[in-house]
Amino acid sequence: MAVTLDLSGKRILVVGASSGVGRAVARTVVEAGGHAVLAARRAEGLADAVASMASARGQATAQVCDVTDPPQCRDAVQGAITQLGGLDGLVYAPGISPLGLLKDAGHEDWQRVFAVNVIGASLVTAAALDALEETRGRAVYVGSYSTRQSLPGLGLYSTSKVALQGLIAAWRMEAPGVDFTSALLGNTAGTEFASEWGAEKTAEITRIWIERNLFPAATMMRLEAAAEAIAMVLAVEGFIDEIAIMPRQADVSASGS
Repeated sequence: MAVTLDLSGKRILVVGASSGVGRAVARTVVEAGGHAVLAARRAEGLADAVASMASARGQATAQVCDVTDPPQCRDAVQGAITQLGGLDGLVYAPGISPLGLLKDAGHEDWQRVFAVNVIGASLVTAAALDALEETRGRAVYVGSYSTRQSLPGLGLYSTSKVALQGLIAAWRMEAPGVDFTSALLGNTAGTEFASEWGAEKTAEITRIWIERNLFPAATMMRLEAAAEAIAMVLAVEGFIDEIAIMPRQADVSASGS
C-alpha cells in the first residue's frame, strides 16, 4: 500500500544525494512537493540526479560537498540555506562500508570510515543547527541494522554506525529545539554498499561466514521503500526517535535470483 506524503513547501537538505539512499530520499521529497538541495562529493552525479527530478512537484538544486572537508561542509550547508531561504529538515545519508577483518584494519582505515560515517554527520549538523532551531526542524541520519547484528568483515562499518547512534543521542541532549531521528536500514537494493569490496576480499570473508554459519539477510528491500520511510519522518507532525526499515522475506533475493 502506497503512502501519500505531503511535503509542500518544506525545505530539505539531503547530504549524500548523488546516488543510493540519499538520491532516492531527495526524489521522494520533491515528488511530495518539497524543495530539496542535494549535496554530495560527485558533481556529475549531482547534476544527473537534479536533472532526473525536473518534472517533480517540488524543486531540486545542488551543492557540492565532500563531508570529509570541514570548510566544504560549512559552505554547502550555508549555500543550501541561502538557496532555500531557511531549513526545515536535514537528511544525512553518506556512508562507506569497507570489507575486512578488524585485525587487519590500520589507522587510516579507521580514520576514513569515521570521517564519512560519523564526523561528517556532526560537521554538517553543526553547520545546519541554527537554521533548524529557527524552524523547530528535524534531522534524520541513515544508520544500519548492523548496529544490532554485525558480521565478521563488517566491523569497521558497524562500529562507525554504533558511534553514529551515540552522536545522535548527544545532539538530542545539546539541541532540544531540533528533532533528531535515527533511520536503521536493513539490506537495501540499489546502493553502493559493496562497491569497494572486490572479488578476492568478498570470497575471503564469505568463506568465514559459511564456516561459521553466519549469513547476511536473504532478501533486499527496494530503495524506494527505504526512501519513503525516511521522507515520512520529515512529513509527520510527531517526533520519531528511531525507525527501522527492513526487507521482508518476500522481497527480492539478495543473490538476485
